[in-house]
Amino acid sequence: MDEDKKHSHNERMQRKKDVVDAAIARAQEERGIVILITGNGKGKTTSAFGTLYRALGHGQRTGVVQFIKGTQATGEVTFLQQSPAGAGVQYHAMATGFTWNTQNWDADKRAADEAWAQAARMLRDPAVNLVLLDELTYMLKYNYLDTAEVLAAIANRPPMQTVIVTGRAAKPELVELADTVSEIADRKHAFKAGVKAQAGIDF
Repeated sequence: MDEDKKHSHNERMQRKKDVVDAAIARAQEERGIVILITGNGKGKTTSAFGTLYRALGHGQRTGVVQFIKGTQATGEVTFLQQSPAGAGVQYHAMATGFTWNTQNWDADKRAADEAWAQAARMLRDPAVNLVLLDELTYMLKYNYLDTAEVLAAIANRPPMQTVIVTGRAAKPELVELADTVSEIADRKHAFKAGVKAQAGIDF
């Protein structure tokens, strides 16, 4: 690279550094946040568990409530249960599977209420630094849980507690409440091409 190009590159990098430094200087508020990971693409739960493992790496206490999932062992949960760090995680699974499999409103409603009771308890506990509500969006979409009650519990949680919500078709009210919203698009998926779900990749 000639000297002019090097100089131009260095100037661009300095401008970028100035922008980043200014953004860091502005972001001085300290509080827990609400993270929503939604969309039809693959990786919402995996991303959420990655953040949970990050919190555990910093010695934080965490809680997980899995709505919908729970009948099949997943790599994330199996690792959590086998790891010494898992002792610092409160875990509850609704364990009814997918609602389209059970086709039993009353049973699903009871399971949803029980799971929500665990979630609500975690959302009141200031000792829990991070709460993961996996697939919660389905509970709101199909009216198994009252949206206003759920949003109020999240909004009124302890100030330093962070909440991660995952699932497709997030309601607008949940999007509005969230501080950070990531939408994962579904461009391509091996399963749609006939590739069987694989342990370690898909669950």
